[in-house]
Amino acid sequence: MFNTVQQLWQQGVNLVLPHRCPGCESYLPRQAALGFCASCYAQLPWWNPAQLLPPKLPRALTSFHAPLLYEPPLRETLLALKFADATHLAPLLARLLYPSLPIGPHTVLVPVPMHPQALRQRTYNQAALLVQELAKLSGLPCDVLSLRRVRAGEPQHTLTRAGRLRLSRRSFACGPALAGKTVILVDDIMTTGATLAACAGALKAAGVVAVHGRTLAYTRP
Repeated sequence: MFNTVQQLWQQGVNLVLPHRCPGCESYLPRQAALGFCASCYAQLPWWNPAQLLPPKLPRALTSFHAPLLYEPPLRETLLALKFADATHLAPLLARLLYPSLPIGPHTVLVPVPMHPQALRQRTYNQAALLVQELAKLSGLPCDVLSLRRVRAGEPQHTLTRAGRLRLSRRSFACGPALAGKTVILVDDIMTTGATLAACAGALKAAGVVAVHGRTLAYTRP
């Protein structure tokens, strides 16, 4: 209920106030096609795997891709979405991620979940917002309930690389609804891959056929 009220409030604000570029805060025409100003869009750090090698995939992940690197001006945009209640950015960011989706039969979009305690504090899961927007763009079904985080832990952005890699598969659990499906597992940022690997392990244990990890950004090693 609170999330619905929050989203309606944000939509009302967007109708009244001028749109701003999420990278530099400059004013934009209301129908700006790119969502960013031309300067910030030109500076988006698109990831070229031929120049910066992708990470070694954990066995549970079938594939991984991120369109961009976690660098300015995308970094500031993702931080606003994640920590500053800038939920209105989700449709824009979903459009950047959409072309990388492996769309096929029996495919379901699933967000990396938050622990209920963390979700109560933030009031929304940015990965779930992205999944809901990607479902609108792709026509794929989404499931925001089956995969759950069952063990709380320190926020990922506060952990060292070693701490992230210690994240256990037992931190996540998955119900039977996704058995036999192909899952596109969505998050905002991939740093070490520990969270995606832990989620993919829980999904595979629940009978998921394949898990394709997709994030907006990849953190340069």
